[in-house]
Amino acid sequence: MKKRLHLFILVIILSSCSNTVSKKDLEGVWWFYDGSGDGELIFENDSVTVDNGYGLPNKARYKLKKDSILISFEGNTKTDFLKYNYKDSILFYKNAKYYKRYKTADSLGIVHKKFDLINIQSKTILHSDSLNKSSSIFRAFKNGRNELKLVLNDTTTSVEDLSSFLLVTNCFGGEQIHHPPYLLLGKKTSLRDLKEIYIYSNVVNYDSIHILTYYDFLNRLFHSYKVNIEIFREETLELVPHTKKDIYRKDYIKKFKPENIVIKSKEDFVKLDTLKTHLNYLISIDIDLPIEEYLHLNQKINTLRKKEKFNIRTELIEMKTN
Repeated sequence: MKKRLHLFILVIILSSCSNTVSKKDLEGVWWFYDGSGDGELIFENDSVTVDNGYGLPNKARYKLKKDSILISFEGNTKTDFLKYNYKDSILFYKNAKYYKRYKTADSLGIVHKKFDLINIQSKTILHSDSLNKSSSIFRAFKNGRNELKLVLNDTTTSVEDLSSFLLVTNCFGGEQIHHPPYLLLGKKTSLRDLKEIYIYSNVVNYDSIHILTYYDFLNRLFHSYKVNIEIFREETLELVPHTKKDIYRKDYIKKFKPENIVIKSKEDFVKLDTLKTHLNYLISIDIDLPIEEYLHLNQKINTLRKKEKFNIRTELIEMKTN
């Protein structure tokens, strides 16, 4: 009898220390609380929904294998560390700790809608953990009526609300902090839409923005374009106080006497190969240029600014058709 009791106690101890996790253990909603990881994990049957905390939930299939999890997404499979501490009810996934917030996915009461990024890859890649926590982040997309809509603090609204959002989310201790915001750019958005966003960002004196266009879900990597916001004074909103950096186009031309380069298509990009360091340049970009070509053009311009120290200003304008 005594041997059986000792054996029973030993089984209890071993099971409480076990790190092996089952699908039944995982079922439900897990919230991140420590380490480096995603905001939320939702396990349901053979699928897992991973929300990275930036409004980009991705659903994938998964399998368990000892102390690891195999996640399959869009034809790719990645194996990551996964263990469960039964004693503390803590889930260790990759480099983060999670606790179970709800026992079933239905308990959450929130429908995770997938946000479709524009899916343009970039030479600049940012890990999701490296995004500046002091910066604003918002989403832009086109609705069914082809209207530009923004998601600000999980609320879908119009671009007119962007200025106040940026002002409030970047004001600390009475002082405004100008960390460039992050824009998650959705499908079907155009260069015209971007210009509207630039105009309302300029109201609160932002001079640059990080445009996130692609997300590598399995590796938690964003593809990014950093763009200078350059708006001439006549294009700024009425009744908005102007700052020292605001200048009328005619005054800019009179002061800097720039060489004008017109970009109507990607075939015109070669014009940038002949720039001279002692001159100023105003690059006029067709507002109807495809957004992917515009972003690649911007990347080329930034390289010239940084490596060759060219003095370049850009503008987005309507091109007259013949």
